[in-house]
Amino acid sequence: MKIIIVVPVFNEEKILKQNILKIFEFCNNNLSIDWQIIIADNKSTDQTSNIGKTLALVYQEVEYLYVDKQGKGVAIKTAWEKYSGDIYCFMDADLATGLSALPPLINGFTGGYDLVIGSRYHVHSKVNRTFIRKIFSLGYRLVLKIFLGLKVLDAPCGFKAINSKIKENILPKVQNDKWFFDSELLILVYKQGYKIKEIPVTWLDPREGKDKSRVKAISLSWNYFIQILAIKKRLKDNNE
Repeated sequence: MKIIIVVPVFNEEKILKQNILKIFEFCNNNLSIDWQIIIADNKSTDQTSNIGKTLALVYQEVEYLYVDKQGKGVAIKTAWEKYSGDIYCFMDADLATGLSALPPLINGFTGGYDLVIGSRYHVHSKVNRTFIRKIFSLGYRLVLKIFLGLKVLDAPCGFKAINSKIKENILPKVQNDKWFFDSELLILVYKQGYKIKEIPVTWLDPREGKDKSRVKAISLSWNYFIQILAIKKRLKDNNE
């Protein structure tokens, strides 16, 4: 049994080394299965590339992959397609999701589930987010339920894993290359009747308040809404 852990990155020179080493140490001390960390670089323009390559040279379980196209989705998809394993997961480079959720993420597949996701709305989750982020997240959940019938608590959480069956049957159908990638993946998995499990997480966004979070949230929410309408039409046209 082997898990491929993809960390998509774009200009993450300030946090890349320390966070990859955190993942490395956690996996080394807590995982009983084989594992590999993939740094999937989205055409970074800072020192991310040099840092990633150095980490890959020093640590056998770390690989650096340059993806010649920007977008979180294309980085994850390219890495999942390139490397072989039994479980394929991704996590955000800022480690907003606590690494303690990684073993439960892996164990979720023992129950016959095909996709396991971290959920900030699970009753046992511990979450520290701003009010505006919570509102937009709840709104997104409601829109997904109304337009697509998706009964999942936390579609956009950046902590998900799939099995090889989903990699083979669903991943090639995912079209979005950017932030909507994992929501689209989740929607297609759900619509095809595969089993989905949500697990509790500890969530702390270390970047919260360091950017124009409200403007960014509004812009991203509008983009997500457009993508939802597009995928709804696509599913209808394909009778899915």
